[in-house]
Formats: sequence, C-alpha cells, structure tokens
Amino acid sequence: MAAVPASARKALPTIVFTVLVMAAAVWQRNAVLTGVHALAGADPRWLLLAALATLALWPTSVFMLRGSIPAETSARQLFALQLAVPAIGLVPAASLLLRMRFLRRTGLSHTGAVASIALMGFAALMVRVPLVVIAALAAPGLMSRNGAQPPWHDLGTRASAWWHHLIGGNLWHTAAIMIIAVLVGGIVLAVTGRAMNRRMQAHGGWRQLPARMRHARSDAELAWKSVAATAVRPRRAAALWICALIQPLLMVVALWAVLHAVGANLSLPDTFVVELVTVALAPLLPSPNGVATKEITIAAGLTAVAGLTGGVAVGAALGFRLLTFWCQIPLGLASFAYLNHRRAI
Repeated sequence: MAAVPASARKALPTIVFTVLVMAAAVWQRNAVLTGVHALAGADPRWLLLAALATLALWPTSVFMLRGSIPAETSARQLFALQLAVPAIGLVPAASLLLRMRFLRRTGLSHTGAVASIALMGFAALMVRVPLVVIAALAAPGLMSRNGAQPPWHDLGTRASAWWHHLIGGNLWHTAAIMIIAVLVGGIVLAVTGRAMNRRMQAHGGWRQLPARMRHARSDAELAWKSVAATAVRPRRAAALWICALIQPLLMVVALWAVLHAVGANLSLPDTFVVELVTVALAPLLPSPNGVATKEITIAAGLTAVAGLTGGVAVGAALGFRLLTFWCQIPLGLASFAYLNHRRAI
C-alpha cells in the first residue's frame, strides 16, 4: 500500500471537521436555509460598506507585518504574503511556515524571523485583550436588555441530571466509570510519554537536553534583542501598534454592516460586544485553523447575546465570513503562486 503524502495527512483534520460541519448544517438545515435566503435578499449598499471595511483590512495587515520586520521589504510581496496566509492556513501550521520562509528569504536569520512573528502576535494580543475584556463586561448588560440567555446558563443542572441518569445510584456503574477513566488516562499518558521519548531520542537523547536548553536560551536572547531593535523604531512601532488597534475595529464595522444588510438593526456598540466575545470564544472549539468556528460562534453569539433569530444570525455570520475570509481564498492561492514564482518563499 502506498504511503499517504505528508500534505494529505496534515489536511486530514480540516477535511474531517469540514464534513462534521456539513453534517451539522444538514441537521440544522431550516436555520441555514433561512440564513441563506436572508443573505440573498441583503441590501447591497450595506454589503458594499462591509466590503470596503474588509478591503481596508489588507493595508493594515501589510503595515503590521512591515512594522514587525527590522529589514526593508517589498510592499508588493508583503501584500501578496498577507493575502496568501488565509488560503494556505487551511493546512495546519502552513501559514506559520509560509511567513517563516518569506522572512528567511528577506535575509533574516531563523531567530530573527521567529522574533518578527512573535512581535506581530504580541502586538495583536496586547491590543485585543483589553477590547475583549471591555466586550465581556458589557455582554451581560446586552443580554439583559434583549432577554437572552447564554447556552450554558443551565449547564450545571444538565450535567447533574446527566450524571444521575448515567450512574442511577448504582455503585457498580460508578466504579466501572472510574476504572474506564483511569485506563483512558493511563493510555493517554503512555502515548504522550512515548511520543516525547521518541522525539528526544531523535534529537540526541535526554543527555543532550541541558545543551539544547542553553542553545534555546541563547536563541531567546538574540530574539529579544531583535524584537527590541525593531520595537524602538518610531515609524515601525507606530505602524505596528496603530494597525493592530484598527484591525479589530474594522472587523466590527464589517459585521455591523452585514447585520444591517440582512435586516438586523444592531447598534455599533452592541456589534462590538458580539464580535469581540465570539472571536475570543472561537479558539475553544476543536477546529483546525478556525474552519467554521467563527461562523458557528458568531451565529451563536448573535442569538445568545444579541437575541437575534437563528436564520438572521446564520445569514449575518455567513455573509461576514464570506467577505472577510472565504472569498479571499482564490486571491490567496494566486498570491501564493506569485510569491513562489518570484522565489520569495
């Protein structure tokens, strides 16, 4: 039997999760069909505003990346890179490897490339965390105004009822569940330990661990110096941090415009709350590279937090993600081909 290519194995989790999402869409087909109809009859003027907000995200991404790189780079290639990242990111870890290869081709060392990517991620995190905190604090007020309740409001009651139904007061059932849990935990620990041991043996064994740790410390010091040298440049620092702040606000405007396009007159502050809270919750779903997680969390947030109907929420989530992600996949693939042709990656 022929071996499965590595690229196919990496794409397998994305394919499996996509199939599961399609099955869920068939299960909830009434809400999905209502959302599709709402999106098909959307106001084109509001969709145009959402598209303009999405287009404004592109230069901010370019300036963020340029602000995190200590070397001079081509603006055209940076633009192509930022377009290619979402498309290539459908394969696990591909977007990180793409950025690394590009930065290495610009002349940065491996440590410098890692430091550049870390600086960009740090800026995005430091800007978005306060915004998410503000949105989370405002979410209960929005829910009380709409009379909505989160899906987890009765989670404790349901979990207790499920547990009592499972064991039914039978001590043998409880003992069997505990034994199974211990066995499963032991298997997981054994598999994890074996994988770690195999990885350590492939890199010289456990005796080489102190030397590798000293090498990692030296790399971390070099990376910190590279980050510090880039962060203190006024123009680059301004581009990095200002664009890091503008990006989530543009996403809020895009979602707000799509909501108005499908007939949901949600205010801009309320849209800010929903978008930031759902973005924070999206990574909690077990999805490779965010496939369908933002659609699910945005639709759930619009129903549970903003009190919208399921069909309108699904239509807004689909329209928002089509504009900000899925419609950019063909452009991303073309940009990847351009970068490959220019030998920039």
